[in-house]
Amino acid sequence: MAKLQEKSQQSIEDRALVAVLQDDKSTARDKEKAFNKLYARHERSLRFFFLKKLQDEETSDDLKMVTFEKAHENIASYDEKFAFSTWLYKIATNTLIDHLRKANFEVLSIEALSGSVDDEGSNFEFQLESDVLDPEEILARDERIEKVKSAIDSLDNQLIKELMEHRFINDYSFERIAKEMGIENNSTLRVNILRGKEILKEKLRDVNPFA
Repeated sequence: MAKLQEKSQQSIEDRALVAVLQDDKSTARDKEKAFNKLYARHERSLRFFFLKKLQDEETSDDLKMVTFEKAHENIASYDEKFAFSTWLYKIATNTLIDHLRKANFEVLSIEALSGSVDDEGSNFEFQLESDVLDPEEILARDERIEKVKSAIDSLDNQLIKELMEHRFINDYSFERIAKEMGIENNSTLRVNILRGKEILKEKLRDVNPFA
């Protein structure tokens, strides 16, 4: 009974924190504090959720951070009829599905390599099947990458610029970024990556590097 009451109280407090994030009149500092509190409340259980499914600590930490990023970006869509934790785990589940699909696509891409042996049977040549990526899709992808690179190069804040390069150009995990840059405070890393993404979104209205 006590545990149920504690859970109910946490749900009420979560809604109050979300209300701060959804309120346009809230200051940036108040929003940062509210989000940090939500992160502190749910990050351990969320990490366990991914770890239980994947048995991989680095990937679990990475997906946990991605989930909180998505929650932050879509906080306006949160409906208080549901517990924040329920909404957060729905995002986490979709994040996990996206990750598994991506991993499966990489395997399928390798399997989509068709082989042919020359007349003498000595050389085996590989080529991608046409339904993986056609030249037009490759060109569109490359143009998208160049736009993202240019936008990152134009950033004034050196810390955020380096974070964005590691995250979206080098495709580093959050854990690797923290190690590379010597950032021990998880909150500092998270807040600056979120801030950098917001800046880039303004610069890249016609491109979506965060899908």
